Amino acid sequence: MGIERFRFDGKNALVVGGASGMGLAAALLLEELGATVTVADVKKPLSTVGTYEPLDLRNQATIDAFVARLEAPVHALLSCAGVADGTAGLPEINFIGQRHLIEAALARDLLPAGGAIGMISSIGGAAWLKHLDVVGEFLDTADFDSASAWMQAHPEQANYSFTKQAMIAYCARRSPDLARRQLRINCIAPGPTMTPLMHSNEGWLGFEDGFRAAMGRAGAEPEEQAYPLVFLVSPAASYINGHCLVIDLGFTAGGTVGAVESPILSMLLE
Repeated sequence: MGIERFRFDGKNALVVGGASGMGLAAALLLEELGATVTVADVKKPLSTVGTYEPLDLRNQATIDAFVARLEAPVHALLSCAGVADGTAGLPEINFIGQRHLIEAALARDLLPAGGAIGMISSIGGAAWLKHLDVVGEFLDTADFDSASAWMQAHPEQANYSFTKQAMIAYCARRSPDLARRQLRINCIAPGPTMTPLMHSNEGWLGFEDGFRAAMGRAGAEPEEQAYPLVFLVSPAASYINGHCLVIDLGFTAGGTVGAVESPILSMLLE
């Protein structure tokens, strides 16, 4: 009933999108906490951790072949992939492929009772409730192909913010059914985080500058996001389900009640 509830001794963890940034930080933390870790990504991890499996989330056949090779049990499934606007295949990488992998793993009963899924959304998806009608229409798509076709028919939604809104709503939508199967799904919504993706995106660095001016400190380090994400898939969080944990030092919470003023924040909350 103590600290062991935060550990993963004797458990298997799959980290999708674990080559760098928050995903890699989570993979390293899981390994430190006793898990046997598999990292699945289109590129190899920047640090040595666990076992690496190549995976392209833009390709349904590749995902299906990967899931078919997985061996049960997968006690913790972390879905951490993410790319910025302007990247080819963004809807598939940021959400469609991740959802397909999760649903395929669930269909194969790879997650045992007590298993948990953790995803990385963003404060870029903060306005998901305001757009739930459109987000819900997208989530009603039955599979990978129909979701991709929906995005092609609605190109105005094929962007970073919308896919992150979809992820938050997906976790909420799936949580009751998974609870009945003794499984859980949650996500985190990080604020600016100093990952390789952040450093390579000039627009995101501008957002981080605004965050720094408003909050008096730099964006988070990847490890500061990995700790709560790994907690959410640990036995210590056994009664947390369908939740999106915002991790941004109070930036959006303060903005919601008028305690923080930022043009970028106003845009995120619309």
